[in-house]
Order: sequence, then C-alpha cells, then structure tokens
Amino acid sequence: MFTAAAQAEGKKAPQMPCVGVSIGMDRIFALLWPKWSEIERTKGTDVFVMAAGDGLLVERMKLVRELRGQGIKTDFLLKNKPKLPTQFSASEKDEIPFAIILGENELKEGFVVVKEQVWDITESGIKEKRKDEGTGEKVKRDELVDWLVAKGVKRM
Repeated sequence: MFTAAAQAEGKKAPQMPCVGVSIGMDRIFALLWPKWSEIERTKGTDVFVMAAGDGLLVERMKLVRELRGQGIKTDFLLKNKPKLPTQFSASEKDEIPFAIILGENELKEGFVVVKEQVWDITESGIKEKRKDEGTGEKVKRDELVDWLVAKGVKRM
C-alpha cells in the first residue's frame, strides 16, 4: 500500500487518505491504577500489636501467640522498647487494618485499645492513610477475638 509511494523516489505520489489515533499510556494508567491498587494489600496481616510506654514485650508476645492460635494473622515488632511512632510506621507500611495498643493501665483493667486504620486512594491513584484523631476503642481483653471477627477480620 505505502511501498509504491516509497519507491517513487522524487515523483509525486498519489494522495492517500489516512486516519490515525493516539492514546497516551499515562491516561490509561491514571484510569486503571485506582482499581488495581484496591485489589490487594501488600501483606495479608490483619492485626498489628504494639505497646505504649514501657516495651511490654512479654505481654505483646502473649497476645500475638493467642491471636495466631485463633487463626488471626498478627504481627509485631520484636524489640524490647520500640517507640510508638516506629510501631505505627511498621503497621502502615504493610497497610494493616487494626492496631492493638497495649498500655500498662489498660492491661491492669483488662482492656486493650484497638485503632482501626483506613486507607483512601487519592485522585492521583496513591494510597494514603486516612487522618484519624481518635484514640481508638477500648475492648475487653477476653472479648478481643470476637470483636475483631465481628469487624471483618478473617480467620485462617
């Protein structure tokens, strides 16, 4: 079709009508990225156990063992006295939906604080943690597993 025009070498080729379409890949990705990023989190972990104040490493390990024994995917930082912002950063990196915060006073009273972490997808397709000024919800320690399952945490 176009070979005749290419071989003409200096001769005027006959007019040939053409139609072209161009689609930018950035437009396609801008439309599809939010749907792709909603599909799956980076890890399947549902609960991150952390401590406020003194490390409470033994208590964190006991709670993690109990939750894992109940089939709930749980993670924590294996450090003696991790700082709270460091623990939140670790849970946010893996987009873990529930943070259980252990405090000495709450443990004495038989409670733990559970903070639900939610992510939103921005217009540019980036996931950002929703700003939440709340301190979380106090849950009785012995009712924690049932509370998590009621909130949608799946057992393995």
